[in-house]
Amino acid sequence: MGARNKLFALVLSLGFSLSASYAFAAKKPANEDCLTCHSDSTLTKEADGKSISLHVDPGHFKNSIHGTMFSCVDCHKGVKAEPHETPPPKVTCAQCHADQQAAYDRSYHATGEHKAATCEDCHGSVHELLPSSDPKSTVNHANVPATCGRCHSQKFVMEASGHSAQPFISYQESVHGRALAAGKDGAAVCTDCHGAHDILAASDPKSSINKLNVPGTCAKCHQAVETQFMQSIHGQALARGNSQAPVCTDCHGIHSIKAHIDPNSSVSAQNVARTTCARCHAGVRLSQEFGMTGQSVSTYLDSYHGLASRG
Repeated sequence: MGARNKLFALVLSLGFSLSASYAFAAKKPANEDCLTCHSDSTLTKEADGKSISLHVDPGHFKNSIHGTMFSCVDCHKGVKAEPHETPPPKVTCAQCHADQQAAYDRSYHATGEHKAATCEDCHGSVHELLPSSDPKSTVNHANVPATCGRCHSQKFVMEASGHSAQPFISYQESVHGRALAAGKDGAAVCTDCHGAHDILAASDPKSSINKLNVPGTCAKCHQAVETQFMQSIHGQALARGNSQAPVCTDCHGIHSIKAHIDPNSSVSAQNVARTTCARCHAGVRLSQEFGMTGQSVSTYLDSYHGLASRG
């Protein structure tokens, strides 16, 4: 009986040992386990001849939106034990953000001929990403122009893709840019007009800055003005699909919009008839196309009010 009891005890002990080993193996690694290695700022890997950092700052990750909601292995699903012998599969934002990824894939940034902005370029490192409500977030409303400006203010970057850095510079000097710099949270920023993930070229009928869509885009802030515009002869022509009818940006400008009290504004009292309206109404093309007299602006400028506006 003694030998049988010893054998039974041995089998029972082995069973407990295997069970404990299985439980340890089944338990997913905690963040602390991963950060044992990845908190090392010198940790790197080689890829395509380049050294890539694998460092994760524990403090930044803990305070990030991902760190407050998930553990490392929730995203890096290929990691089953610590340490892992092989690199885990690459993580994509689409695993959680499928709708945003789909919108981005259709966007100008993703479909252009040249390499453009990616998720991390705008949102920051996935291990340090902050919610947009955080004043320190790169996509916080007040920080959006600076984030877009990382590329759009750089002449060599923009020229490489056949564009100009001038729109960004003009925005900074505009009524919108100056209002934002003065701390007005409601001032329009890049994403208010262009969209965020689904930025499309102006030539795309679905673009928020396509000419036929401009009044609706401006109406996000200027609804009362948009209502008046759509009741005007210009607005009615646009509603009929006449793409030659002027919209907000034709009179006010695009990125360089100035307040109407600014003497340099295209809609200041002294400039409206003399230059802005005259772009269309003093031209022969308008009279030929629509049977409208091209002398209307000239007549106005010769009138008492016109002379007064010219100072």
